[in-house]
Formats: sequence, C-alpha cells, structure tokens
Amino acid sequence: MLFKGFSIRQKNFLLIFLLILNSVTWFYMIVYITGLTAPELIPFASSLRWLFYLTVIVSALIGPVIAERVNRIRFLRFWVLLGVISSLLLILPISSKYEVAMLMGFWGFTFGIGFPSCLALIPTLTSVEERGRVGGMIFCVTYAVLPLFLFAIVQLDIFFTLLMLAGWRSLGLGAFLLHINMDDAVQTRPVSYPSILRRGTFFLYFFPWLTFCLINYFGYQVFEQSFGKSMMAWIGIIEFTVGSLFCLIGGWLMDLKGRKLVIIGGVAMLGLGYALLSLFPSVIPVQAFYMIVDGIAFGLFTVAFIFVVWGDMLDRERGEKFYALGNIPVPIAIMISLLISPWLKTLGLSSTFSIASFFIFLAIIPIFLAPELLPERVLKKRELKGYVEKVKKAVGRGEA
Repeated sequence: MLFKGFSIRQKNFLLIFLLILNSVTWFYMIVYITGLTAPELIPFASSLRWLFYLTVIVSALIGPVIAERVNRIRFLRFWVLLGVISSLLLILPISSKYEVAMLMGFWGFTFGIGFPSCLALIPTLTSVEERGRVGGMIFCVTYAVLPLFLFAIVQLDIFFTLLMLAGWRSLGLGAFLLHINMDDAVQTRPVSYPSILRRGTFFLYFFPWLTFCLINYFGYQVFEQSFGKSMMAWIGIIEFTVGSLFCLIGGWLMDLKGRKLVIIGGVAMLGLGYALLSLFPSVIPVQAFYMIVDGIAFGLFTVAFIFVVWGDMLDRERGEKFYALGNIPVPIAIMISLLISPWLKTLGLSSTFSIASFFIFLAIIPIFLAPELLPERVLKKRELKGYVEKVKKAVGRGEA
C-alpha cells in the first residue's frame, strides 16, 4: 500500500504518476517553444502552430486503434521513445515553411499518438473509490513543478533547451523499469467511437468540458490583446499555483461527495468570475477574483475531465477511446483560437466576458441532467462510515 487508506499498489501509482508528470510537462514545454521562441529559431512558427494541435487531435484518435492490437506497455515505451527523438529535431537546419510544418506535425503526432493510452492506465490501475484523490495528487505535483521547467527554458539557449527536452522525455522511460504486469488486470473489450458518442452520459459531461475549453482559450486571445503578454504570464503563474492546490482539494472532494457536485461548483464560480468582469473589467479586485476562480476551475476540471470521469464511464471496456475523445477539447479549442485570433482580438472586454459568462452558466445544465458517476454504494459507504465515526466520538465524550 502506498499510504494508509489507499488500496492502489505503490508500483501502479508510480507508473501513472511518472508517465503523466513526464508527458504533461514535456507537452507544455513544446507548447512554450512553438509559441514563444524567436522567429529566427523557428521561422513561420507563429503562423503554423495550429498544425501542432491538429496532429495532436488526429493522432490521439488514431492511437487507440493501434493500441488495441499491440502490447500496451510496449506501445507506451515506443511512444516515449518517439518523444525523445522528436525533441532533438531542431538540431537539424530548419528554414522553409514546409520543414516547419513537418516539425509541428511530428511534434503533435509524437504526443497525441500515445497520450490516450497513457491515461487509459488510470481505470486499469486505480479503483473508482480513490480515483479522484490519486489524480489530485498527480496533477498537484505536475502543475507545481511545471513553472520551474518553463522558467528553465527561458534561461537556456536553443541547444541546451533541446537537450533538456530530450533528457527529460527520456527519463519517462524509467517508469517502465517498474515492470508492471498488465496480465493481472481485469480483461476488457474494445469499444468503437460511434458507440461512445451515442451515449447520453458521455455527451452530458463532454459538452461542459468543451465549452470551458473554448471559452478559456478564446478568452486568452482577448486578454493577451488587452493586458499584454507580461500580464498573461502572471495570470498563468496564478492559474497553475491555485490550480495545483485545487487539483488536490478537488480530487479529495470528488471521492467524498461525487463528481457532479465538484464540477457544478467549478462551473458556477467561473461563471461568476466572468459575470463580474463583464460589469467591472478594469477593477483590479475583480480581476484578481477572476484569476483565483479561474485557477480553481482549472484545477477542478483538470482532475475531473482529464483523469476521472472518462474512466468512470467504462463498463469492462478499454479506456483509450474514451480518453481520446474526452481530451480532444483542449487541442481543438487552442487550434481554433489560433486560427481565428485576428477576429478574437477585435472584441471588447465587456462583451467578451458577457458572452463567456452566458455560455459558462449554460454549461451547468447538462451537468445537472447527467448521472452521478461515483457509484451510489461508495457514497452510502462513506456516509455510513462518517456516521459511525460521529457515534464513536459521542460515546467517547460520554464515557469521559
């Protein structure tokens, strides 16, 4: 046992933790390089960034189809190795638009092809009773250390940045030294994309997640135009700091009170933040309040929609396609925001926030209609355990 009160094996936790920590930080470093490097390092990068996200989407949908036909651990090991190779591509002379397009495409492919299979380890190696807390711990640490990686990239030249990228990604191979035996896992059956999309439960959770992603990344373009890149950097720092803490809190609450209540709380707080900004866009306390609630929602939604809910929907089925569909709202939203950024940057702050708050509150409706994914037996067991503990304390006080 990893620690008291958890049933997950230490080796299983470490495998998921190391792969997600390594993959998510590597992804954000690639995003940083493609978005903020000088034009002389990657010419045409600003106009071709959308290709990176397009290939993430396409490869994420293809990867699960391949993963069903091969050994899971070998596939994941090959995926990490591809990331090591792609990290070193900038050593080659890249100057033409075609070469940059190929680079963006290969970077996107080497992340997207295996990430759903990485996340599919979650329902295989964790129980539904503690999935939120496990995800909360993993993403709390991931988001806490991520700013350190990005800060290191800023300080390094391109050669040492590439060495750092490749070296860090290669450390992900160390996760496979744990020798996890997937043969002991519960046997699961393949599932098709159409059958997932036909499920009402999937749509009721997918729509609010897609809405949040679109509003968040569309809003980023408007904020950057109005507040500047330095202000956006501070917003990012606050978002990751607050989000890291609320990954932990949100994961604990999801296992204690259920998934729906936590998601509804996150949507409501974010909607309130946007509503206040639409009325008082230039008031500093209101801006500060928005940054905090945005960070809270970011942390809650990360654990809920990247780690927990898609695994909860499985019925002895393979999880790769659920996680592929469930996570593509992020690259879809970023890609679209990049393509229409010239138009987005013409919008005013007040009107943008008004529209955003309307759609955020609209996104609560499907969650209210959605079924609770944490099984009722687990909720009743927790309620009974809490009641017994209260009785014991009352009896103890009476005897004293």
